[in-house]
Amino acid sequence: MSVPRFVIKKNMNKSSVTGKSMQNFLTDAVLRDVCLRITGQEEYTVDFVGNDYEDDCLPESYNKGRLAVLKYGDKNAFISFSEEEAKGRNSAVQSVGTAFNIYYQSEAENKELYYYFLGAGVRFQTEFFMNAYRQMQTIGFRFLNAEVLDLAIVSYGSVEDFISSRKIAAQKNRSNKASYVTKERFKDIEIYGKTYGANKYDAAMLGFTASVLAKRHGQHITLYEILEKNLRHMPESCARTLKLMGNVDIVPTDLEFDRKQFTENNSLRSPRYKSNLLGRVGIKRCALCNCEIPEIIQGAHVWPVSIIKKQPLTFDEQLRHAISGDNGIWLCENHHKLFDENIIRFDNAGKLDISGVGKAARAFIMKITDEDRIPSVYHSAGFFEYLALRNRAAGL
Repeated sequence: MSVPRFVIKKNMNKSSVTGKSMQNFLTDAVLRDVCLRITGQEEYTVDFVGNDYEDDCLPESYNKGRLAVLKYGDKNAFISFSEEEAKGRNSAVQSVGTAFNIYYQSEAENKELYYYFLGAGVRFQTEFFMNAYRQMQTIGFRFLNAEVLDLAIVSYGSVEDFISSRKIAAQKNRSNKASYVTKERFKDIEIYGKTYGANKYDAAMLGFTASVLAKRHGQHITLYEILEKNLRHMPESCARTLKLMGNVDIVPTDLEFDRKQFTENNSLRSPRYKSNLLGRVGIKRCALCNCEIPEIIQGAHVWPVSIIKKQPLTFDEQLRHAISGDNGIWLCENHHKLFDENIIRFDNAGKLDISGVGKAARAFIMKITDEDRIPSVYHSAGFFEYLALRNRAAGL
């Protein structure tokens, strides 16, 4: 039986500055343990190679993804390693997206994907990290030493399960307003991904996870790149992986995209508008009946686009009002239609007004309506300004 062989790019990003390389933390004890867990053998050889080394497993460059490849028999095991300490929100999983890209795009046959914890403790099992581990296991990572955690890692079972988990996490941590995943129709999953800074890898991981889950039910994904901060796109390597996965369309939404949407539609439902509304008030939930079925929840403009277009404003000023998160409210299809037709109204303080409808209509509206005023999560100076503008245009 041949001896398993590790091939590891020794230089990491900024190794020349920090003086640290993969050899500093991939000790004999670590490599021996990894080898034993994967192959059942403790004996191994290791080659720490330079940046110029390239084969069908490792691309040419420094070590990306905190990655080692273990070659044994006819198999190629890709192993990504955590940092030794979870110093920040992303430190324990910050290289996972890159490692997955390399693994997924590799032409190596009989390939496997693993993750190994170099550290332990409560900081490695925060709610954020546990959700990240669930995504990792869902897309194919196998955890070699998951016993260092006190909590079990459970894969997501469906896109709906994934969305629900993200929804709960967002409700607990309203300060985290980066990328969102939701449903538009049963077969259509939408991801609104901010692609600057560390957010770009969060958006990519949402895409990877949703892609794997959506394939089980023939669902399709549209990932809208919410381009900000000099209009930065998702890293090319992540976009390439998503394309290879086969059921994800990536749509960049820059200023020109918004301009086109605004020009062509009086009922603007642009990705940026929905992203801004998600970022301001959170998940899709009807403000009046609390329905959370995302397929029938829509972003309703408070100051309608058709009215905005008639204002003596520059095109860019009109567009700014049309995509503002302050100018929106989540409503189910029933309440949205009633709102658009001014059958249901709100006074300038946000209190529901159905005084203009007949007795039968009033009875029906009260039957399907749980709230008598706009929830406080929407309250802002901008929101009430748009509400006053709407009422003024309606002659109220």
